[in-house]
Amino acid sequence: MKKPPNYKYKLKENDIQRTIKDYLQVRENQGKLMFIRNNSGAMPIKGQNGKMRYIKFGKKGSADILVWKPSAEWDDLAYRGVNVVRAIALEVKSSIGKISPAQKEWQEKFEKLGGEYYIVRSVEEVMKIVVN
Repeated sequence: MKKPPNYKYKLKENDIQRTIKDYLQVRENQGKLMFIRNNSGAMPIKGQNGKMRYIKFGKKGSADILVWKPSAEWDDLAYRGVNVVRAIALEVKSSIGKISPAQKEWQEKFEKLGGEYYIVRSVEEVMKIVVN
């Protein structure tokens, strides 16, 4: 009997990101958090003079997804009128993806300000981060 081929499907970053955004949208609809997909890059457009030029958007090295959610301390401090929000940055990578020097620099600045930065490779990893 012939053995079936051993297929290992490797997800692309945009597939992982789409799944993560779908999950986060459900959590946002439940009122558990807020998030944005943080696009960065450049797009060519035709200027008024007819020449092509680039419009830059986002900040180089910034994380793919930014999440805000109440901290676990929220319940303890809410009665005092103190809002405690977790700022979470998610950099989505494939199973072999690595962050660039610009992303590492952005990570260090974000963490220095008290933000949480994660390199995630699956929606399951994100679930563990945002539920805690």
